[in-house]
Amino acid sequence: MATGIGTFFKNAKSFINIRFAGYIRYRGNNRTFLNEHYTENKIWRQTYDLVFPRNAAGNTGLVLCIHGGAWVAGNKDSYTGSLFQVSEEKGVAAACLNYRYVSDKVNFDDLIDDISAALSAIKSKGAKYGVNFDKVLLTGISAGGHLSLLYAYTQKEAAPVKPVCVVELCGPTNFEDTFFYSPENGLNPSSNPDFTRDIVANGIGCTFDPADFGSAGEAMKKYSPVNFAAENAVPTVFGHGEQDALVPYRNALDLKSKLDETDVEHTFVSFPDSGHGCEDKKSMHTVMQLFFKYIDTYLK
Repeated sequence: MATGIGTFFKNAKSFINIRFAGYIRYRGNNRTFLNEHYTENKIWRQTYDLVFPRNAAGNTGLVLCIHGGAWVAGNKDSYTGSLFQVSEEKGVAAACLNYRYVSDKVNFDDLIDDISAALSAIKSKGAKYGVNFDKVLLTGISAGGHLSLLYAYTQKEAAPVKPVCVVELCGPTNFEDTFFYSPENGLNPSSNPDFTRDIVANGIGCTFDPADFGSAGEAMKKYSPVNFAAENAVPTVFGHGEQDALVPYRNALDLKSKLDETDVEHTFVSFPDSGHGCEDKKSMHTVMQLFFKYIDTYLK
């Protein structure tokens, strides 16, 4: 897990262009809120960072970045540096959040609740400055990609800020894919071949045998974005490495197949010879162009 996740985070930084020293260069032109709590628990796992232009007024779009890390690692800080430039250059708000890690006491429903709570807090923060965050583009990588898809597809009408599109990379879309629980899955540490199974079991709130999902299959469906890729899904950009050893490439193909059946706008970007880190720069450039196009198209 350490090697795969380490490589993933190293490459993930380029997704929202972390390379820019945004905090130093752009802070003066933006309202900036760091490590804000979005619940009364006052814990770091439930905090957000938010940046929006000082001259923003009225309805303003929001980009929300959701970090990866197999739902049990990672944090929002991998995105914070990029928020400033996105805000200034595109004239929108940009935020990232921490969410509670999945455990035997925290499942995917709790993570969805965290995203809603964060959006509510962000919306309230904007209102204090005469800004109404009325629509949100969700974006993330790996576990963050999964949560972006699941939230946008299932909470479209209930969310405090309306999801209007998703841009994600290598997010799990179908937990019924047996590769997740195979010894070949690169997320499984050699000392614990059931590592992925245990994470997913906690996430769906139901234990299962990888050889026979049994009743857990229904729970897997509930948290698999592919099952909500229907006509009312939001426009989606998604990319995936063809050599991904953590999240099977066919997960992305499953999502593409479902979206192909609908009239929903979507673009799938394949990363040839890339693993979970989506190392191919040409394909990454394509995703980045689509990301900024979606901001212009759906947040303004």
